[in-house]
Amino acid sequence: MARKSYIIGRAGHIALYDDTVSRRHARLDIDGDQYFLTDLESRNGTYEIRDKQLVPFTKGEVSIDQVFAFGECVRNMGQLLASVASLSAAPPRPPAGPEFELSEDPPPPPPVASFDTTSASVPPVQRLSAVDIIGLLERAEDMLEDGETLTAVCEVLGISEQRYQRWCREYGATRLEREGNTLALRRENERLRKLVSDLSLERDALREALELARSRLRADPGLPPNLSVVVLGDGKV
Repeated sequence: MARKSYIIGRAGHIALYDDTVSRRHARLDIDGDQYFLTDLESRNGTYEIRDKQLVPFTKGEVSIDQVFAFGECVRNMGQLLASVASLSAAPPRPPAGPEFELSEDPPPPPPVASFDTTSASVPPVQRLSAVDIIGLLERAEDMLEDGETLTAVCEVLGISEQRYQRWCREYGATRLEREGNTLALRRENERLRKLVSDLSLERDALREALELARSRLRADPGLPPNLSVVVLGDGKV
């Protein structure tokens, strides 16, 4: 079987619509029952998620049970192959321009022998969780405390300095800041839970008032049978 290639990205054959994914982020090559993944010098990098750790990935053979993060967009190999299988016609050519030029027109999708294509719908895009990002920030903090430069730390983690700074603004640059943000989030979650609980109690009270009003109307023979019942916000009928 001839080798087939598919571009992964916001403008690729396998489309990932996430702002951390490059237009032409990575390439998936399928050669028979072998799969090869190559990062195309993407802005936010490609990672293998291994034992809940993000390991920078450049290129190499991959297996169907591996999970990858393209920027902050998470896909396992099964989902990528489902996208390939769902292409009913030749995949569209990426937009014209030097960075999108391919050596030849993209070939039609190959059959995927080792993947069940009976359900080829692609699940919604998943992003890196806060736990994943905080784990990277803690690794970065440890390396910075050991005297490493920010440039060297970002190179090891496979992320840009701009991305690191954005994560610091969102989650906190130090453990103390991140713990404070976590405490604030817990308090906000508690407030929202209480609000939802109060709304549920109010809904139940209104439902009971409505049922009571209907019962009274059914018991009153002097009222028309098609009379509508409206329960006001204060419980009055």
